[in-house]
Amino acid sequence: MNAPVTAAVRPTPMLEFRSVDRRYLDGGALVHALSGLSGSIAPGEFVAVMGPSGSGKSTLLNLAGGLDEPTSGQVLVDGTDLAALDPHELAALRRRKVGYVFQRLNLIPALTAVENVMLPLELDGLSMRAARAAAKASLADAGIVELADRAPDALSGGQQPRVATARALAGERRLLRADEPTGALDTITGESV
Repeated sequence: MNAPVTAAVRPTPMLEFRSVDRRYLDGGALVHALSGLSGSIAPGEFVAVMGPSGSGKSTLLNLAGGLDEPTSGQVLVDGTDLAALDPHELAALRRRKVGYVFQRLNLIPALTAVENVMLPLELDGLSMRAARAAAKASLADAGIVELADRAPDALSGGQQPRVATARALAGERRLLRADEPTGALDTITGESV
């Protein structure tokens, strides 16, 4: 007797681009940063976007994280169309589901390393105690928990990106977007990150 054939259930893509265009004006000239981009990334999948300077890598990452809007097309994160969200819903989705490592790191100078990592967790309603515990665990994963109480300007050029990475990974993030996260790191540290 033959067993019934069942269709495999495909998980909802973690990130999906549907015919995405992004154009903008630069000094009066129209720039086509992205044109007709379609594709998806499955949960657990690792994707590296590479290309020369000015090829649209940062634009793609900003769209993926809801920091920019496409000129046309759709960007979906975990099945949610970002354009369908009001500003408060979009901010909540970014805090809860997307971790960011910015090219310029965006560490807050007035906060210590642990406070920088705690901030998005606290903004999302986690208690200070729980946020501190999660932040310290993330700093430990990055191999720099001993630097928790240092301000960003007291950290080396290699330690700062590790704090930014720890901040991006703290909590329950399902999508990590990183814009040259290991550019300032030595080879061994870059590989561990």
